[in-house]
Amino acid sequence: MIKILKQPYPSNLIQFDISSNSTSLVAGISVFFILSLLRPFGLEVFPIGILLKNAFIFGLVTAAAVRLNLIMFKYLFDKNVFREEDWTVGNEAATQVWILVFIGILNTLVHHYFLNCPLTPLTFLDVFGKTIIVGIFPSLSFVFIRQYRLLKMYSANAEAIEAKLSIDDEVVILSNDANRTNETSNTSISFSDENVEDAFMLDPTSIRYIVAADNYIRILYAEEDILKSILLRNTLKNAEEILIGYNYFYRCHRSYLINLHFVKHISGNAQGYKLHLAGIEELIPVSRSLNAEIGEKLSHSQKGKSSF
Repeated sequence: MIKILKQPYPSNLIQFDISSNSTSLVAGISVFFILSLLRPFGLEVFPIGILLKNAFIFGLVTAAAVRLNLIMFKYLFDKNVFREEDWTVGNEAATQVWILVFIGILNTLVHHYFLNCPLTPLTFLDVFGKTIIVGIFPSLSFVFIRQYRLLKMYSANAEAIEAKLSIDDEVVILSNDANRTNETSNTSISFSDENVEDAFMLDPTSIRYIVAADNYIRILYAEEDILKSILLRNTLKNAEEILIGYNYFYRCHRSYLINLHFVKHISGNAQGYKLHLAGIEELIPVSRSLNAEIGEKLSHSQKGKSSF
């Protein structure tokens, strides 16, 4: 179980649209139908009118609580308090439990102020416990089922892409002074740094990837077959514009711009595809919105390696 909880998990909050109410509405409607149709916890003794009214109130509370928490977690992700690359099944399960706790607290307050029930430790435990019982199984089941389904899908798709491309696992990192065409030899481009006057000159074919780091970019490149990196105060968008004439560079993720010629392997987990670059341990994530085109980009890159 601990191993499963440590598995990567995709957070939909990265692409969550605050203007959309669909997730919270589904949660609220689900609670309404559970209470009104299944009538757990002795609710069958209440007249249908009172039952539907209470089911609507608690469904509304659930929708509002889910909505508030989604907005809060979206804000934390946007501020990089949480990173999707580090998100796990355990993180998602803990988030679901927290939302249930939040709903349980709101339900207790609603039970007291709107349904005129006394607010005592016993009533709190009663309402809170019922909230957890109703929500814990479907919430956690959804997390584990989704993780299994996505892991299976992305792993199989990654294998299919590799089989189609016949990517060679023994890709050799090219040196800066050999195996270059006339198009790329003796070519350097400049990357500016807002903190210094002089620009950093670099052969584009030596670049492995560029990653955004707050207000900086980190460029990983090779110099005489030795991997080096430099941190510049710049943006990934500017770097992408500088390299726009080199079609083997691809922004595969909001934080990564990679040299496709050095991709030696593609794998998949529940978060999506991961690109393995020759000689580099770090796995490069692919945005889920780009899943459909990554195979085509890699195929085009493999065909262009002969002129690299």
